[in-house]
Amino acid sequence: MKKIILLSIILNLSLNGLSQKIISASNPLEEILQKDFDSTILYSHSKWKSYSPNYLIIAKKDSLVYFYRYSSPQKSFYSRNIAPPNSNIHSKLISNQLEFIETKPSINDYFSWVDTKSSNKSIWKDITKYNIWNLVDGAKLDSLDTNCETEFHMGYEIFKLLTKDKIIELQYYNPRGLNEDCKFNQTRDDIIKIEEIIFEYFKLSIKLIQ
Repeated sequence: MKKIILLSIILNLSLNGLSQKIISASNPLEEILQKDFDSTILYSHSKWKSYSPNYLIIAKKDSLVYFYRYSSPQKSFYSRNIAPPNSNIHSKLISNQLEFIETKPSINDYFSWVDTKSSNKSIWKDITKYNIWNLVDGAKLDSLDTNCETEFHMGYEIFKLLTKDKIIELQYYNPRGLNEDCKFNQTRDDIIKIEEIIFEYFKLSIKLIQ
């Protein structure tokens, strides 16, 4: 019986490992966050790539949680309304945006502090109750929906989960749409709830400091 239980535990750990992507830090910002904090949730979206990288960052050290943004000051890269065509302002804004895209994320002018909260009085506890560090990656979920047809232009929700010893990357293609159009999946539903918590907090916090 003990051998069966042990084998089951090993199998579950192995399957969980195969369903998550372990990566190395891809830029100086991730290296700094990994060094300075106990654990960090770094959220982005693949549709932001036209003016990326843009991150919402939730980092925990001891009993405090720190909230940051890494983002371009320009809301839209392709908007025709940013300035008159062929004007100096238009050229400069485009140049600034290209400079942002080509800059490796770090603690620079694009990085800003948003808020600091006690961990038990912040959204950290609301997010971690969904056990995000053990969620299955979206690629594993999508492979189970072989008969599902959906529009492939919505982009991916991307989470990087940083601890001292590793970085887990989780990607989910249009979790809300897939749960509505395909078979409901609890992991996708958890991701939707986590996103709502993050967006609502950052939206409110940014309004308060403006």
